[in-house]
Amino acid sequence: MRRYLSALYLVFLLSALCATAHASSVALVKEGVRSDRQAQAMLDSRAIVLTFGNDRVVIYDPPLSLPGSRVIARDVSSSELFIVRDYRPMSDRTGYETIYSHSGFKLAIVKNPKKLATIDDVSLQPVTESLVVTRKPEFGKAVPNPTVSKVLSMLKPSMYKQYMIRLAQNLPTRYSCANGQLTARNVCRNLFTRFGLATSLVEFTNGCWYSCQKSTGFDVIGVKKGLVRPEEYYLVGAHYDSISGNPCQNARGANDNASGVAGVIELARVFSQLNTEASIIFAAFSGEEQGLLGSTRYVQNLIDSGSDVNLKAFVVLDMISYYKNNRGIVIEGSAKTPEQSDALDRLALYGATYTSLQLEISTIYARSDHKPFLDKGMAGALLIEADWSRYNYYHTTKDVVAYQNIPFGLEVVKVAAAMLAQEATVIPAQ
Repeated sequence: MRRYLSALYLVFLLSALCATAHASSVALVKEGVRSDRQAQAMLDSRAIVLTFGNDRVVIYDPPLSLPGSRVIARDVSSSELFIVRDYRPMSDRTGYETIYSHSGFKLAIVKNPKKLATIDDVSLQPVTESLVVTRKPEFGKAVPNPTVSKVLSMLKPSMYKQYMIRLAQNLPTRYSCANGQLTARNVCRNLFTRFGLATSLVEFTNGCWYSCQKSTGFDVIGVKKGLVRPEEYYLVGAHYDSISGNPCQNARGANDNASGVAGVIELARVFSQLNTEASIIFAAFSGEEQGLLGSTRYVQNLIDSGSDVNLKAFVVLDMISYYKNNRGIVIEGSAKTPEQSDALDRLALYGATYTSLQLEISTIYARSDHKPFLDKGMAGALLIEADWSRYNYYHTTKDVVAYQNIPFGLEVVKVAAAMLAQEATVIPAQ
């Protein structure tokens, strides 16, 4: 996962906040307060409320009496409160004090936000108003579609693990500026070709930060044409490049992101055996760790060719094979258009109906290959493990297969598989 932030915009907001700073208290309020209409009205009129799934974090001044609350910070300057997403290795995450954390989002006290804003791997959002950071889906399960259920039964943990091993154990690095990128590219291309997909490469210019210098990066694209609506496309993608503190020699990137691209390959294997009404694109992006270079190039190609209007929905898989406390995922997308909002709800419904995952939705998006699609108004989302920020080996040389949970990863893949089976519409065999 990677980079995004407008430092100038942040500095402008900081200047506005500093002029109106107040000392506030911060309380954590559990689900029960939502049924108390009087308490809810008080929150709405007198406090900033941040919603994180079933939790609410309330920032208030003057003091409030909140049923079932627990104060987690006192006398905090409102100009120092930020929602932080820190994409640095865990040992490098400094420059702020976390007072609440949930699914990779941190409510933090930041004493020097201007300095922290200069770090590419950190994004900051000042807390100035009530905000739903993540939300639980607002509906339960649907009646399972037997055809979709049959497709999901075709997904095999042994194959998913085999692809992860080929990418993250057999290759010492997949850094997009190292020779390992070419080997990983060939693994993806050869598998797509073996599955009978129409396979091509999308080239882009790399941005290299370390001593190994490969100026050209490659996306690998595999297409299975639909039989009824071939002009309509659904896409599932993931980045196959990796990063660490020593990426030219050692960046195995099992969780980030062999877990995601192995899922794309397993989906390609399964759907290559099926007929669908609409077409399906399987995309293995590179250059994600250098600033979403591959997916940005691919999206621009779609727009330049006019094909973007034919992309009905997409799913990006990034970091899906680890959990510590929360056996769940965040479905991260946008609500800028009705189509984008609807895609989030549909994916949540697939997850609730066909998996045992805990699910939350967020429309605060950044730093993975879903961003170029969402920025251009396309409908879809990122699926990412809820506990990714708790993964000790994130962006280190120790991100290896041994620490991955294969059944959990494949459960996440089922959400994407359900979308493809339902919406690209698998044609039952006669």
